[in-house]
Amino acid sequence: MWRRASAALVALVAAGALSGCRSAAPVSPVPTNWPELAAPVRPFAALYRLSCCGQRNLVLAVRGDGERLSLSVAVPPGGAVLAAWLDGGRGWVERAKEGCREALPQGVLPLSAKASIPLDPGLAGRLLSGLLPAGSREDAAAAGWVEATSSELSWRARVEGPDPHLTRVVVARPGADMPLLDASLGDPRGRVPGSVALKAGSVKAELALQSWREADPPPAPAWLASPICGGGR
Repeated sequence: MWRRASAALVALVAAGALSGCRSAAPVSPVPTNWPELAAPVRPFAALYRLSCCGQRNLVLAVRGDGERLSLSVAVPPGGAVLAAWLDGGRGWVERAKEGCREALPQGVLPLSAKASIPLDPGLAGRLLSGLLPAGSREDAAAAGWVEATSSELSWRARVEGPDPHLTRVVVARPGADMPLLDASLGDPRGRVPGSVALKAGSVKAELALQSWREADPPPAPAWLASPICGGGR
């Protein structure tokens, strides 16, 4: 089972077996105030430098509220790469050069025309906000980790303190041997991670936070009125 394998991996790292060290400090337990991170996502607007898919210094703009997510990727000084809108289980991506929109598979967040990661708007909002899902609990099999499981996904997070913040998030399907997504979080700005390194299969991406602010919930983009590519409904 993926969870048992992950717990064993954490134990090996704590023992120094993977680093070649004969001794190493044990993994710190999860901070007692970690439940502060299982809070609702507050509407936000964020700007990142994005490296993904063979391109660097892309500009990623994100707005979210835990249920909806709007994002755009551009090449400075303003050349648009893509725009996407996710609302619950449904999402759309704009093909600006063709003047149309295309439906996204459920639970997919695009980063380029050919690369995407398995995140729905709720999980994406929590990851970027440095928050845990509701119903999270300490992982009894791995010190310092918190877990949450739904019918579709399991979420495991490494929480460090004393001010609790996430340093790693692993998302998988329950019972699966391999994770869908592995995210390393660093440079915390309070709870919000200042850097995010993502790996999902062959897709690797790095986000460097440029600005973060509280905002109104994201409005539906005007391009949702564009026709569906290929004439579908």
